[in-house]
Amino acid sequence: KLFLATKFSSNAGRDAATASMQASLRRLKTNRVDLMQAWNVGDPAFDTGLMREWQKQGLCRYVGMTTSFSGQYTAIAKVVAREKPDFFQVNYSLGDREAENVLLPTARDAGAAVLVNLPFGRNSLFRRAGGRPLPDFAAEFGAQTWAQFFLKFILSHPAVTAVIPGTDKPEYMLDNLQAGRGPMPDAAMRKRIVAYWEAL
Repeated sequence: KLFLATKFSSNAGRDAATASMQASLRRLKTNRVDLMQAWNVGDPAFDTGLMREWQKQGLCRYVGMTTSFSGQYTAIAKVVAREKPDFFQVNYSLGDREAENVLLPTARDAGAAVLVNLPFGRNSLFRRAGGRPLPDFAAEFGAQTWAQFFLKFILSHPAVTAVIPGTDKPEYMLDNLQAGRGPMPDAAMRKRIVAYWEAL
């Protein structure tokens, strides 16, 4: 089933935010979305009041907030803990695990579903893997490509709900989808993956 998610700038005032939301509805040709997110929240005083109003009006089913910058982590952690959004979106990958320290536990404690952006580290993970074959142990959790290897690592984190790989190539989309099938790395395997990656 289609799940419509969009966002507006967290820095926008009430009128600008409302205009942005209305523009999104027009562009998506719908009168409601499943998820409305405040984009790149960096103000520790940010509140979800306006989004909660939209939610009560039936304009969105869920409310959330996003970040993809470590410089916002301290601020947004406070907002997530206080506001308890339905969804929280953060950058997280095998090559950038800083979100594990505070943000993922905070989101889990707040009851927020976690969406992961930049799962390939803006393609830096593929560059680092280079032309290497997958390690033999990748077969133990069903990873057949590097994309699946990276995505299964993220999906196996207990706080993570879904990953947003982002691609415009159908063959990549099909490859990415396979990461959601079959076994996932357990805690011991996750440590093995990290050790392997850090040794590259």
